[in-house]
Amino acid sequence: MIKDQNVVDIEYLNAGYRYAFSLSENQQDSEDLVHDAWIRLDKRYGKCPDKPLLFRTIRNLFIDQYRRKRKVQFSDFDEVRYDPAFEGREPGGVESAFETAYMEAEALQLQLDRLRYVEREALYLSVVEGYTADEVAQMTSSSRGTVLSLMHRAKGKLRRWLTPDEATGSDEPDNNNTVVKLTPGRNRS
Repeated sequence: MIKDQNVVDIEYLNAGYRYAFSLSENQQDSEDLVHDAWIRLDKRYGKCPDKPLLFRTIRNLFIDQYRRKRKVQFSDFDEVRYDPAFEGREPGGVESAFETAYMEAEALQLQLDRLRYVEREALYLSVVEGYTADEVAQMTSSSRGTVLSLMHRAKGKLRRWLTPDEATGSDEPDNNNTVVKLTPGRNRS
C-alpha cells in the first residue's frame, strides 16, 4: 500500500511540475511552486488528496507570487535568432527535418509565451492534461463558459500568429483584433 501511494505522489508531483511550468515558464519558479503547494497540502491533510486540489494550490500560489513581483517582461518578437549549429546545412534530409521541427517548436513556444497566463492555463489543462472544460472550470474557480472562451481565444490567437497571412504572404502576427462581419440585410447605419 505504501508503494502505491509513493507512485501516486510521484505522478502528482510530475503533473504539478508540468502545470506550474506552464504558468511560470521558469524551472526554478515551477519547482518552488510545486514544493510550496505540496508542503501546504501536507500540513493541512497529511498528504496530497488529489490532483485538482494540488493544481488549485499551485495556481493560487502562482497568483500570489505574480502579485508580489509585478514583473513586466518585454520581448522583441521581430528579432531574428541566429543559431550557428544550423549554418552550412543543406536543405532536405533528416537533419533538415529536425531543424524544421526545432524551429516550429521554438516558434510555438514564443507564441505560447505571448498568451495571457489564464489563456495558457486553460489551454494547458485541456490539451496537455486532458481535463474537460467543466473540470478546468472547477479547478480554476471559473465558469464553464469562461473556460471555453479562454480556450477559444487562445487557439484563435495561436492559429492567427502561426499561420502565414495568405492575402499578404506575410508571416507577421496580425495585431488588428477587430473583426467586422457584414451580413446582407442586417447592417445598421
